[in-house]
Amino acid sequence: MLAAVGTLAIEERPDPELGAADEVALQVEACGICGTDLHILSDPPSHPANVGVVLGHEFVGVVTDVGSQVRSLRVGERVAVAPNLWCGECAWCRRGFRNQCENGTTYGIFIDGGLAPRVIVKSRACHPVSHDLPAHVAALAEPLSTVVHGARQANVFPGETAVVLGAGPIGAMFCALLAAAGATVVAVEPTAERAELALRLGADRVVEPGGLGALRGDVVVDAVGSQLGAALDAVAPGGRILLFGMNQHARAEVAQSRITRDELTILGSYVGQDVLPDAIRLLEQGRVDWDALVTRRVGVEELPSAIDELRSGRALKVEVESA
Repeated sequence: MLAAVGTLAIEERPDPELGAADEVALQVEACGICGTDLHILSDPPSHPANVGVVLGHEFVGVVTDVGSQVRSLRVGERVAVAPNLWCGECAWCRRGFRNQCENGTTYGIFIDGGLAPRVIVKSRACHPVSHDLPAHVAALAEPLSTVVHGARQANVFPGETAVVLGAGPIGAMFCALLAAAGATVVAVEPTAERAELALRLGADRVVEPGGLGALRGDVVVDAVGSQLGAALDAVAPGGRILLFGMNQHARAEVAQSRITRDELTILGSYVGQDVLPDAIRLLEQGRVDWDALVTRRVGVEELPSAIDELRSGRALKVEVESA
């Protein structure tokens, strides 16, 4: 749980119980740790969260109980959870932008999430996933779903060149999807382990920062959250820049005339909506070595040391698995 600003704690709690007719109880199988969690656990934090909340928004589990109004799920069914909830009534929800909901909330950030043996979630947040997938792979559905959304916004066409800035787990997922769309993918990444991961998942080559030379991408993805300047340097005239990574402290000074003169398109990409089923299908198809993303699988008692490894770059993707 988030015990205080920037402070992780492990504590015993009673099992949560169903509180509404449209809820289900899940026995959590695995929960991923991502960059957002590291931002939350920074001091000062670079992502908001409610103190006292059980963290973990990338999780998969098995239904153990259902509310009286739940018709779509059964006890024993395995599901991945879309953690972002929307109200359906605000102006943005009514316009179809549910990921911009004014009253939205998120499991594992503002309400209790998946870093616990048992969690209560809305049935509408749950999407069936095959029992054949290993739990640590099935738990990749949520981060992959956000990349599915971003890749669709990038609108890559076969034969184009795509540059991905940063080859952490998210950047590597972008390499996989953009390569599958027919692009020649070049990742920019200084770390050898992450460079190897990008190549394994679909990048044609990896260069260090500053190593693009004269190459310019039709699409440039900032998977870090602070690379707008580098993205502008790397994009071709008429190209698209997809800003995906999140860092609330990042600021950039840009030459606006370059955007105007070269007719560049800059896209923000946030979470997505109705994309988790597509991500689940991608995992179930098995055409990409998604298992390569997960470099450490731990129990909850090992989580503090795993967080340290993520911060230092010694781990790429950590999954916390239930005993």
